[in-house]
Amino acid sequence: MARTLKHLFGAMLLLPALAHAEIVQRQVIKAIQAAPGSGDVLTVADDTGCGGRQLRMDAASLGLSEEQYGVMKAELANMIRDRNPLLVRLRACPAPDHAGADAIPVIHMLRGCDEHCADGKARLYLNHNLSRGEVMEQARYALVLPLPPGKTPGTWQVEIYHVREGEPKRLIGQVNDPDYLRGKLVGNYSMYYPHGQVEMQVERDGRSVQQGMQTLYYPDGKVSMRNTWRNGVQEGEEQSYQQSGKPIESRTYRNGARADSLVETFAENGKLRTRMTQVKGQTEGELLLFYPDGTVESRSLYVNGIQTGPSTSYFPDGKVQRTATYVDGKPAGESVEYYPDGKVASKRTHSDHYVLRSEQRFSRAGVLLVHKQWNAGGREEGALRSWYADGKPRQLIEYVDSERQGWTRHWRADGGLESECRYVADEPQGACTGDSAKISYTEDGIEFDMPEP
Repeated sequence: MARTLKHLFGAMLLLPALAHAEIVQRQVIKAIQAAPGSGDVLTVADDTGCGGRQLRMDAASLGLSEEQYGVMKAELANMIRDRNPLLVRLRACPAPDHAGADAIPVIHMLRGCDEHCADGKARLYLNHNLSRGEVMEQARYALVLPLPPGKTPGTWQVEIYHVREGEPKRLIGQVNDPDYLRGKLVGNYSMYYPHGQVEMQVERDGRSVQQGMQTLYYPDGKVSMRNTWRNGVQEGEEQSYQQSGKPIESRTYRNGARADSLVETFAENGKLRTRMTQVKGQTEGELLLFYPDGTVESRSLYVNGIQTGPSTSYFPDGKVQRTATYVDGKPAGESVEYYPDGKVASKRTHSDHYVLRSEQRFSRAGVLLVHKQWNAGGREEGALRSWYADGKPRQLIEYVDSERQGWTRHWRADGGLESECRYVADEPQGACTGDSAKISYTEDGIEFDMPEP
């Protein structure tokens, strides 16, 4: 008989009407009697998750036809006589009626006990963000009901645990309603990683408004971030930390938004990495980048979060490495790179439309090695020339609008002509002299090719 009832109740799991079951509890039913109107009221041996010892059901709540409901009740009478425990599911605790009296919870499923009947505790199963009920088989978290009174009058203690990780705690706090889903967290609460270490601690007032310190932790227990809140909005300094304990960033909030203030970030070794001023969440004024020893690596200017104005980079000894000018975040005018001894390594020129128009590269001895030009459309234009370190010519390619137009020549290191070819519209004209193979070379990290004729 018990096996028949268990199979009948187990089959109810497949019915769509049961898709939102939330509160699950093992109960022994002591009596059943007809309810006023329709359905039946069950008296149970232990307090339900909603309080009290009565539950109500009818054919509709269980997703059965009237005929099926009659068969189920006949089987249930035998279960009541033998005091066999059953697994009861409720979707939610009903709200008190207008007179303040507790309504009787409605059963949405009954079935014979299985592995979920280890104890008689009622459990509310919750989704991943603890905000609503979930079916037991899909839930990540659970909360034992009914909630016990909290330390503060008018509150109830909440201890939510991980279902899938062997029931370690997930959240400990207090709510202002005996029904967790209708209540709000008040006072301070803590959240935990599956292995039991604190993940976050939050301070709230009795109105459920965030007020005070919020602290986040790494799984090893070290602080990852600290910030403060006032009347529900972030206010004051926020500091983030590496797992080593060294700082990552420090910034200030006003009325929930990043304040107009100095912002600093830090490298893995805890040394200052950047320093800037932010206005309305945007970088404004000078941005400084630092080497690990604290010397300035670069300085640049920003307007409304966009790089605008002169920019200078430095070698670790403080000598200038690069100078440039930006407009609306793009390079404009001339930019110059230097060798550590102060000699010019390269020069680049950009047009008013931020298009690279020319580039020159020099050897450490000051000899011009490469000269290349582009037109206003960003395509190669004019003669690409390169030289050996002693100043002798090395390569010439003449371009018009990115097509070879004119002579392409390559010289040996001793000054002798190695190859020569004339082009029109990127096509060779007549016979080309010298080595027809593709010749390439690298000078200061830039490779130029001698195309095949």
